[in-house]
Amino acid sequence: MAANHEHLLDLATSAHKNAEVFAVSSERRHVEFEANRPKNIGQSQSSGIALRIINGDGRIGFSSTTDEDKIDELVDRTNALSEFGAEAKFQFPTASDYPSVETVDDATYSVTDDQLLSFGRSAIDAILSEFPEALCAADFSVSSGQQRLLNSKGVDVAHSHTSCSFYMGVELIRGTDMLSIWDGIVLTGPVDEPNADRIVNRLLTKLRNSQNILDAPSGKDIPVLFSPVGFNGTFLPPLLSGFNGKNVATGSSPLIDRWGEKMLDERISITDDPLHPMTPASRAMDDEGIPSRPLDFVRNGVVGEPFLDLQTAGEVGQDSTGCGMRSVATTPSPSTSYVTMEGGETPNDAMFDGIKQGILVEQLLGAGQGNELGGDFRANLSLGFLIEDGEIVGRVKDTMISGNVYETLNNVDKISEQPETVWGTRSLPWVLTRGVEVAVSQ
Repeated sequence: MAANHEHLLDLATSAHKNAEVFAVSSERRHVEFEANRPKNIGQSQSSGIALRIINGDGRIGFSSTTDEDKIDELVDRTNALSEFGAEAKFQFPTASDYPSVETVDDATYSVTDDQLLSFGRSAIDAILSEFPEALCAADFSVSSGQQRLLNSKGVDVAHSHTSCSFYMGVELIRGTDMLSIWDGIVLTGPVDEPNADRIVNRLLTKLRNSQNILDAPSGKDIPVLFSPVGFNGTFLPPLLSGFNGKNVATGSSPLIDRWGEKMLDERISITDDPLHPMTPASRAMDDEGIPSRPLDFVRNGVVGEPFLDLQTAGEVGQDSTGCGMRSVATTPSPSTSYVTMEGGETPNDAMFDGIKQGILVEQLLGAGQGNELGGDFRANLSLGFLIEDGEIVGRVKDTMISGNVYETLNNVDKISEQPETVWGTRSLPWVLTRGVEVAVSQ
């Protein structure tokens, strides 16, 4: 199909000097379990091709198709839509040198459906051996994909990737109490037995800690400990919204005119690193042909730079940071890749030490209820625990947390030494902080 890509670019360029072709293909196999039993073994393939142009009036035209035999229609449709398109604030980039980054693990291709079934059965059996009344759901998948980008300025680059994922959820219903927990991982290579066991052991630990239901304390002076998953769900959405190029371009980001200013605890450094090898988010270039590079969002508490695609970069008068990502059916938008936060000085197993009474945040329900663009967070705990004298003593219910990410992350007590991978695209430590409002429903 490569000839189709080049033919489409020729057709579009003959009508408009500025054109871009984006083509993708992917394969996925998965095994799904529901209510402790295998539910589905499936395989799917998909492909598509997208055309983006800048017409003679400087407006963007975009359209896509999953039928590469209809590329002539795609050109006509894109030309017609460009009359109503947004004004382009960019030009397509020229060819460039791209960094080298590993994104493919050949062992992924050899994973069989029988192996996925075996992993799923073993994981569910491990849960049921201790909690026989539990209802378990699991999804194992193996994916691979390729994409190619060509434009009228001479860019012709391709990217391949592989991934394996394992997600597992457990429900326990006892009377009026319903507990739902989940965990998972995404890797570039196969999810081997140690990785699967790690997920199962974390789920078992949460189940054990959930058996006692206790009342949570309330107030704003309570120590609140965030696990890496809890930190990801609570702090990263409002924090990253301030760095999003769309919000910077519209003037809604609270970070405008504050770049280079210290706004968080000096121990906090957060980076977006697409060049970190062998993650599902690793990439040598973005989906617009801009070379990838690490971005410091926060370095020692000082805010760095926003993440931009070509359009938002043009709107704010800067260069793209190589963060334009898309599907075949959508135009590019600013997106992060592998977000990492550096660890602190406290050993992970000492993060509970010294907490006389506090809350551990694991999972949120209804995150994003506050003014996220202003850095606010407000959500109920779908999974939270009471800490007393440095130990988890039970689960808390009907508990809400709220606060402001910029204020809370200026009031940090401890940060764990070793960050942990969250969902395959984040690497985050445990963080103990104050300044979070804890409220209990009566």
